[in-house]
Amino acid sequence: MLETPKTLDPDDPAHLDFLHRKILYAADERPVFWWKRGTKYGVVSGKITPMWDMWVFFVQRAVEHRDASFDVASLEAVYLTDHDTGALLEDYTNPYTGETLSLPGRLMGPETQTFDSDGGPAETSALPGVSIERTHQLGPAIITGDDIWLSVDSSAIVTRSSDAQPFRVNDLETFNAKLSDVLKPDQPGVPAQATLQLISSWQSWLNMGERPGSQVTRLVAKKAFEFSDIAVELQKLLRQLHPEIAANPVAALERPPESFER
Repeated sequence: MLETPKTLDPDDPAHLDFLHRKILYAADERPVFWWKRGTKYGVVSGKITPMWDMWVFFVQRAVEHRDASFDVASLEAVYLTDHDTGALLEDYTNPYTGETLSLPGRLMGPETQTFDSDGGPAETSALPGVSIERTHQLGPAIITGDDIWLSVDSSAIVTRSSDAQPFRVNDLETFNAKLSDVLKPDQPGVPAQATLQLISSWQSWLNMGERPGSQVTRLVAKKAFEFSDIAVELQKLLRQLHPEIAANPVAALERPPESFER
């Protein structure tokens, strides 16, 4: 298990690494669940258009802590819903082209990522039909009273042999926890929440071709240590569409990997 510093220096890279591990995951190898809710927008010539809402589920587990790096196994499920009605989408009519499209697969992973403590490139295990190049950067960490906020910025370039251009995405994430929880050495897992903003190129399944523009995603997120503590609406979606994952989310980290189109 990670060693907890007696006092926290938000400018110390080693302490940023500690915060990254404990706030996002856990100081030991217990699994964590993140649920996320938000909206995906299209942006063309500065005009923003809501495209769909989304529920996102992550099961994650830090499978090995080392001094200079650590590994995280994760599985992601994404469910797109109509922005106006909240109904689960089975297909999608692109507002820019008028084309009605089939949705991509809803699962990504499981995969294992290796995070360096100094913010260097993150390695990842292979996913079928896709190559992903990732980087991440930690900090700053802001402490006010008993609140601590940690910024984690990451970038990914996703390349598929079937795509003319790679998909690029930048995640700007801010995680919040209680400093008193983080500094308890006998509390490996701490409650946390987050806000996330994603800026990306067009997802390839939208068939946007050479049209200019980009996509922006705004999400709120919360961490849980029991499946029963994630949002009830997301529990229902998982039981309906992926009952085997809902029945045993941690075991799903051992299933064959899948990769949807980002």
